[in-house]
Amino acid sequence: MATGVSVPAPGVKSLNSPPVAMRAPDTIKDVLPPRPHVRRLTIPASFSPVLQLPDLDVRIWLLAAVRFVVTAGFAVVMPFLAMHLVVDRGFSVLRIGGLWAVSSAGCAAMQWVAGHLADRIGRRPVLVAGMVVRSINLAALGYVIGQNASFGVIGALAIMNGALRGFYDPVAWAVVASLAARHERVAAFSLHRVGSSLGWVAGPLVATLAASAEFSTLFYICAPFTLLAPALAMFIPETRPEQPRQTPKLFEILAFGSDPVFLRFLFASLAYFMLQTQMYHMMSVFAAKYLDLGRAQVGTLFTLNAILVVILQLPAVRLIHKWGTRKALVVGSVGYLVAFAACGLAWSYLSLLACVGLITLCEIITAPAQQAHVTALAPHDKVARYTGVFGLFQGAAQTVGPVLGVFLLEAISPRGAWFALATLGLVAALLYRTHLAKPDGRPAITGERS
Repeated sequence: MATGVSVPAPGVKSLNSPPVAMRAPDTIKDVLPPRPHVRRLTIPASFSPVLQLPDLDVRIWLLAAVRFVVTAGFAVVMPFLAMHLVVDRGFSVLRIGGLWAVSSAGCAAMQWVAGHLADRIGRRPVLVAGMVVRSINLAALGYVIGQNASFGVIGALAIMNGALRGFYDPVAWAVVASLAARHERVAAFSLHRVGSSLGWVAGPLVATLAASAEFSTLFYICAPFTLLAPALAMFIPETRPEQPRQTPKLFEILAFGSDPVFLRFLFASLAYFMLQTQMYHMMSVFAAKYLDLGRAQVGTLFTLNAILVVILQLPAVRLIHKWGTRKALVVGSVGYLVAFAACGLAWSYLSLLACVGLITLCEIITAPAQQAHVTALAPHDKVARYTGVFGLFQGAAQTVGPVLGVFLLEAISPRGAWFALATLGLVAALLYRTHLAKPDGRPAITGERS
């Protein structure tokens, strides 16, 4: 058993000192609700010397298990839906791009709303309800695909699935932030990503092994499996900070607009995610239509991405602390520029696989740095709202990104499109550098060096 406040690890700058300006809290106790007894899961280094598993609140480990179940169920079917609609059903690439744009827009809007709701009515009910309804949606998708339903019917359910996805990330990130001290957040978010990546290993692997099965059948397997996630989440107690009851205000969810530091970070992330989303939308279409790869080969692209995260994400925590979040975000964005440009030179399965490997290394560096940064910028009673707005910008990028990707694919050329898209990595790097070069007196972000 251990107390709720942890001592920063050696070499990590303390985050408990009082801020120079603005509204950052004075101590960790002001950031988190009191936690007199925190159960931690400690795995000896000798048991796993490579992965370097962190010593964290056991509830963070449980949430990582929830993330695994949610992602595995999703990854069996949804990444292959675009491929099914284009290759098996013969719908145009532009129609698929429009569908993913609307789906991502719904996800973005729901992240914004879910973050606001979680801070007002509680995080656990929002998290659990979203996962239950999404499981039902997967079963419905399996039914309509099996019946060869029209594009409109399948598209409507896919859009609903995207909207329901928006109820998970901002709420889960707020829970992680509440259960981890600031100096633990890079490690905590990295562990959460490992849960997601294990899902990306398991999901496409199942799809690959079941390549001969009807696509609709896979949905009927995923739907009941994903119900395990809300069942596990019920064991995580409510983490929303106690606060006085407030009268709802019409424009309360727009309050983030008065935070210029946060806004600069959001626009940098917008460019970053517009490029990242090509991995999960345009990549499968490019691979299937222009490189003649099958479903099993496309599945291994996602599997490689997930395996690398599982192996390298936790060891990368030390590198992020050594570099600081400033360098991690800039280097990761420049790496994206190189990796996605290289996709335009890919001529075979193995060459595209190498590009995916480089893309993944960049994600490993940037993702936990982004998440820790967002939660550190947020006031202690508005963490879910800030993560929800971050999700809004991420979703906006995932809305515009597929449209931009397929437009360039058709308007320029399959290879030229990758070179044009890669410039977004440079934009993100420049914006991150500009944002992080202008501190405003708030406490340093986890792993940040002066």
